[in-house]
Amino acid sequence: MTPEIPAEVRSIDWLQPWQPTEPGLEVELEREVGRGHPLFGRRATAVGRRIDNDDVLFWIHDSPTPYAVVHLTWTGQREPAPQFPWTTLYASVDDWRERCMLPDHAEYSA
Repeated sequence: MTPEIPAEVRSIDWLQPWQPTEPGLEVELEREVGRGHPLFGRRATAVGRRIDNDDVLFWIHDSPTPYAVVHLTWTGQREPAPQFPWTTLYASVDDWRERCMLPDHAEYSA
């Protein structure tokens, strides 16, 4: 059973190209991450995604850096190198908003 999505996620004012998403992309994440990847063995729930590429915002359960943007590779198999799928960790929704969503929105809107 997936824990309830944190209130800070439910209150995000999404800006394009980001939008909320239903859980389900965790299956692909689990297929792709291997030993040495920062999300290997972690419980994650997809909460948002970009409409123009394969970036997904995951809430990482019980983690000191509870949010991660992962660029899924869609290979359907474990990536051999631990740097893939490409991942950036965030300390909070505000951290993600400032370092990711706002710059992405500015670039997308230009």
